[in-house]
Amino acid sequence: GYDVWKRYVESFGFGRKLDSDFLGEGNGYVPDRAFYDGRYRGAWNSLTVLSLSIGQGELGCTPLQMANLAAIVANRGYYYIPHIVKHVEGCDSLDRRFYEKHYTMVDPKHFEPIVEGMWRSVHVDGTSRRAMLPGLDVCGKTGTAQNPRGRDHSTFLSFAPRDNPRIAISVYVENGGFGAAAALPIASLIEEYYLTDTIRRPELLEEVKNMQIYYPTYDR
Repeated sequence: GYDVWKRYVESFGFGRKLDSDFLGEGNGYVPDRAFYDGRYRGAWNSLTVLSLSIGQGELGCTPLQMANLAAIVANRGYYYIPHIVKHVEGCDSLDRRFYEKHYTMVDPKHFEPIVEGMWRSVHVDGTSRRAMLPGLDVCGKTGTAQNPRGRDHSTFLSFAPRDNPRIAISVYVENGGFGAAAALPIASLIEEYYLTDTIRRPELLEEVKNMQIYYPTYDR
């Protein structure tokens, strides 16, 4: 059963490089059965790995993989390999791999409840209300990553609009605290500028500019 789960997770691009044109792209990490057999001498079960389902435990995901996850949810189950370069002078097109759809092992119908939940988090009764942009149907999910060496890390995953999406984004702020406190404002401003070519929330922009974050690791 764990091997099947691992194959599903890997179909989302986790646990390996996405083959993008980003320099220094990381692999992330999805543990296999051998890892748990070694750590627990074969004495482990579903409860041992339950926290992996919410991105905790031994699961390691890069920021690029998380942004790609936002694109997968937005597309209801597929992604294109992320890339920076749009055009190379003298070439008619980019490498073919950037035009190919990569499908996950999850049926598209199962993404609809996730999309609905992310939309409600912004528009109804969730933790992402500050990400709302009138008329743009933003979908989002805040996150707070536990940090044993200081303040928790702030995260926010989002895409917009809900239908026919044009942008997918993932923001991580080390030691930023709650997801809605640091990562959400940054991501929301990026989305607003990308989708509307302007910023209509100067107070939020000032909040981000004046954000004070303490990084104990870098003070050593």
